[in-house]
Amino acid sequence: MKKISFYFLFALIVVMAGATAVEKLFGSAFAVEKIYHSWWFIALWSACAIAGLAQICNSCRKQGTICKPAPAMNLPTILVHTAFLLILAGAFTTFLTAKRGYMHLRQNEIHNYFIDEKTQERQPLPFDVKLLLFEVKYHENSDKPANFHSYLLIDGKVREISMNNIHSEQNYRLYQLEYDSDEMGTTLLINYDFWGITITYTGYLLLLISGIWLVFKKIGWLWFAAIGAVTFAVWFYISTLNPMTPILRSPMLALHVSVIMVSYVILLIITVLSAIYLIKARKHKSTNNKSSILQITTKLLYPAVFLLAFGIFLGAVWANISWGRYWGWDSKETWALITLLIYALPIHKRTFKAFSRPKFFCAYCLIAFLSVLMTFLGVSFLLNGLHSYL
Repeated sequence: MKKISFYFLFALIVVMAGATAVEKLFGSAFAVEKIYHSWWFIALWSACAIAGLAQICNSCRKQGTICKPAPAMNLPTILVHTAFLLILAGAFTTFLTAKRGYMHLRQNEIHNYFIDEKTQERQPLPFDVKLLLFEVKYHENSDKPANFHSYLLIDGKVREISMNNIHSEQNYRLYQLEYDSDEMGTTLLINYDFWGITITYTGYLLLLISGIWLVFKKIGWLWFAAIGAVTFAVWFYISTLNPMTPILRSPMLALHVSVIMVSYVILLIITVLSAIYLIKARKHKSTNNKSSILQITTKLLYPAVFLLAFGIFLGAVWANISWGRYWGWDSKETWALITLLIYALPIHKRTFKAFSRPKFFCAYCLIAFLSVLMTFLGVSFLLNGLHSYL
């Protein structure tokens, strides 16, 4: 029973890796239609979520009227798994209920509808939108745009929308998307996803709180402070950069990239330590030095996985602010998720006893780093995606 959800995860890893290859060969639209939005792929995720929920429930035992966690799964661990279930529930809600489309406006033109991106039909809005002015702001001494601004009149109030600066009206979110070549018209992205975003962001918040709690419990305050200081230093450096592309001019960029990069560095350290352990294990029978290496490797796995998960979901929030969707099955996103799932497996030693064997654990960590290389480098050279600008 314990392993059922992980078998589904194995299947998801294989399917998602294959889907990125399918996208490269046949295009994004084909991969989305035939795989990512297919009934069987959604069913696979649902089965994984149901099995995970069953395992959480099974890990709790009732004593009188109080439900207390069993020793195998403590409270922060339960909350982390619950957070992932909330995120999946939010994504499924978005898939079922979200509305998304486009509105093109010329100066002084008024619309109270948008064009649905799926059906290409008009969808009514409960308010009027009028374009008062569109403006392109350029970098100093350059002809490259720094940002695009639409000044709108919405129900009698002037609103400004620009890249990474959305406006929400009656739970409809308006995004700056494109503009006409004569700079007299604009195209807005309209997104309505109140319940999906609410549930998903609740999952993100719970993951942040429970993840910090769990990592602190596993590695102690000294390691926690050291990794936090390194992450802050990387964030501070990246935040001083000034990218030219308007969509990248966001404080979310520095935070997203710094967290992801620190997780990759920790995973690299885990790989090096695993290699050292395997070399020592082959040459020497003494376990003193090897055990200390193994302890550090195991301890580092928790902040690495948490930072990777946190970085992925930071990127999702940023994407929702910039493009109106927090997950688009871009190849880089997909492989980051694959990497997260691969490295989450050795944390579950109670379920997979093989990871309790030091040689197997280190060999697995050594091979698992190939997924990091694929995510960081392979996607840019071998596959397509929105992250090619990185």
